[in-house]
Amino acid sequence: MGIAERKEREKEQRRQAIIDAAEKVFFTKGYDSSTMDDIAEAAELSKGTLYLYFQSKDELHFEIMDRGNEILMGFMEKAIDPEKSGRENLRFLGEAFVEFSNRYPEYFQAMMFFQSRDVVQQKLNEQKLKKFIEGRSSISLLNAMVTKGIADGSVRNDLPVSHLTTLLWSQMMGILVMYSTKKPAFEYQQISRDQLVSIHLDLVRDGLKPRHTEDSGHE
Repeated sequence: MGIAERKEREKEQRRQAIIDAAEKVFFTKGYDSSTMDDIAEAAELSKGTLYLYFQSKDELHFEIMDRGNEILMGFMEKAIDPEKSGRENLRFLGEAFVEFSNRYPEYFQAMMFFQSRDVVQQKLNEQKLKKFIEGRSSISLLNAMVTKGIADGSVRNDLPVSHLTTLLWSQMMGILVMYSTKKPAFEYQQISRDQLVSIHLDLVRDGLKPRHTEDSGHE
């Protein structure tokens, strides 16, 4: 291994160690209560060295959110059944999202926080914005399954794929966020999150059926 290659590997190891430290700080103190000083201390670095790698808390939070996204993608990709229709797989993706939120609540909270904030205000660089919009993501998987469903006749074809994809993502995220932030109110009404999600997925399944045609048997 050459000197340049070794230095690059050491730089990446340092970068990942900083993200590890920021993750511990954010998960313990919360984003708003955390500072770059806290992260530098946790990473056992000077603040100046920290800023050589990351310019802001937002940049670090994006990396943590992206870690959560990678885990979520693993759940969702595993849930896809190539033998099933696009509409069936959309339900599987929804169930995988819920399983991820149950098993990795801290990463889910990080993703909720990211979604709730103005992307422009976070001052993410162009590369990170491009990754968020165009990269490997749950939205791209939803898009693929909507497209598959239209092609196999299990999903209605009278609406743009991008519109359906955005609505499906927003609805599921909205339900999980709402339940997370208003849990006592739902419990007072004796409404569990599982019930809410199941009913939502049933409504989505029925709402995605092709219009003005007999259901071809896809469930």
